Amino acid sequence: MIVFLVVLVAWFFLYFFRDDPLYILNRPIDDRVMLAILGVITIVALVLTHVWLNVLVSILVGACIVGLHAAFRGTEDLYSEADSTDGRLVSVVGSPAGGEYSLV
Repeated sequence: MIVFLVVLVAWFFLYFFRDDPLYILNRPIDDRVMLAILGVITIVALVLTHVWLNVLVSILVGACIVGLHAAFRGTEDLYSEADSTDGRLVSVVGSPAGGEYSLV
């Protein structure tokens, strides 16, 4: 757990919270290079701590759930031109308690 805390802190301070370019030996380090270095460090930390299989299975399960949702999601009933009276979109967000539609 300490390893991932150190990696998380490295991500925050070396990539997310940095506004100015990072200089090593008076040479600026590009964000893409830092992204690649931190990515490799993260993968090495996953492999060395033997957590990589749990992360891989979690990513695969999440991808399957997203894929199933995309396969069975019906989008044809989300918006219809007939719902609009004057060409504007009809919103049900913030509609009155009576369930009537309000025009945006």
